Amino acid sequence: MTSDFNAELHARPSIYFEGPAYVEHVALVPVEMGGPIGSRLLSSDDGGTAPVQIEVHTEFVSATRVSRLELEPQSWPRPTFSSEEITALFGPCAPKLVSHVGILVLGPAPAELGPTLSQFGFGDSAASAVAGGDATVVSDFRVQADGTSRILLFNNGLNAYRLGRMVRRIYEIEIYRAMALLGLPEARRLAPSLGSYDSRLMELSNRNQTTAQAEHRKLLEEISAFSAEIISASARTRNRFGATAAYARIVEERITELRETHLPGYQRFGIFVTRRFRPAVRTCEATALRLDQLSRAVMHLIDLLQTRIQVEIEFQNTVQIQAMAERAAVQVKIQRAVEGFSIIAITYYLLGLLKITFEAADHAGLHVDPLIMLGSVPIVIGAVVVCIARVKHALAAHS
Repeated sequence: MTSDFNAELHARPSIYFEGPAYVEHVALVPVEMGGPIGSRLLSSDDGGTAPVQIEVHTEFVSATRVSRLELEPQSWPRPTFSSEEITALFGPCAPKLVSHVGILVLGPAPAELGPTLSQFGFGDSAASAVAGGDATVVSDFRVQADGTSRILLFNNGLNAYRLGRMVRRIYEIEIYRAMALLGLPEARRLAPSLGSYDSRLMELSNRNQTTAQAEHRKLLEEISAFSAEIISASARTRNRFGATAAYARIVEERITELRETHLPGYQRFGIFVTRRFRPAVRTCEATALRLDQLSRAVMHLIDLLQTRIQVEIEFQNTVQIQAMAERAAVQVKIQRAVEGFSIIAITYYLLGLLKITFEAADHAGLHVDPLIMLGSVPIVIGAVVVCIARVKHALAAHS
């Protein structure tokens, strides 16, 4: 694993050369990142064709070719990468071309750039002195009929090492800018949906305040379905918008590394890129933020509805508990009344039995004093009360 980490330091080998030269850089998003292009670096020479350096990135694959020129050309060189060669390099993975940049490296910049720019077909251009004035970069940022973006780099004093690094910074600005803008179609696609999401959220929020208790379950199902729709949209675009933010930071870093200074009469190269690039990035950032806010708002709405349902359930439980308490109090009163009647009834039947017993004894010739009959009344009542109390105590202990 340590070797893998160390290899990452050398995954983007520098290119070293001296001008004049034509540097062509293509970036493609293949269908799958495996297969023969997984980590290969082509440096073959086929029929005089300059070596090709292939680099595998997280989402895309790039190829760079540096073609040395004997003399400074009078017109723009023809692209060296053909569709057939791209297919041969990247295999049958049907790659999608994201960026195709041609950088023509010439000698020192002339005192007047205008004639040279006209010579190479440049229109309204942005230009800057870079690397502390040791180079000048110019581009009109237009995609030509052959599908390339053209950039002129005048070498005023860079050696082979610094020139290679400068060229890499310039074409990385273009490729990462293009990769960052892959999120813009997603943001535009979501724009109409976000407006409808806001309307639905407002409608569901109003219904949450006014819906009757019987409709709470239906409303909860609708809000849950709405939440799932937003979460799905967020999940589909989270990686794309995250990549846009990451690529945008790389573009800003590469522009800073140019160390630009102003050329009279021209807008700076980095300023041109930033002013036209940042709005698209902010659109993606705003879309991602709105999705996140909508998701949070819907979850909050679900919490509010669940809280409302829970409060109503607790209120119903309180009412039921109060009703049960009232019924229990009535039952206690009835039980006490029954106990009183039971004592009276049992005492009455026991005294009746004693009376029958005493009368039978009197008929048999055994005289029984009436005072005995009178004195047995409280004794019988007390015995019945004690027996009923013991039975209640036994039942309470058992329960």
